[in-house]
Amino acid sequence: MPTPNRMETHWTQIRPLLLNRWNRLTEADLDYVDGEFDRLVELVRQRYDEPVVTVKEADIRQEVLQILNQVETDADR
Repeated sequence: MPTPNRMETHWTQIRPLLLNRWNRLTEADLDYVDGEFDRLVELVRQRYDEPVVTVKEADIRQEVLQILNQVETDADR
């Protein structure tokens, strides 16, 4: 079994933060994503109906990393 990534590890905690950041996503969308970054990128692009040039994977990754850092910092307190 592969080692879970940070997004999978903190999936329960970051779900509401992702919904707050990308408010066109739904709970059902996040059920589909299930902690998988590539699926999140796919759905953000679909929901915001933007071309790949506008919604860059790197930008989404940066947003997710900020959310993960916030969750991990809060957990350490």
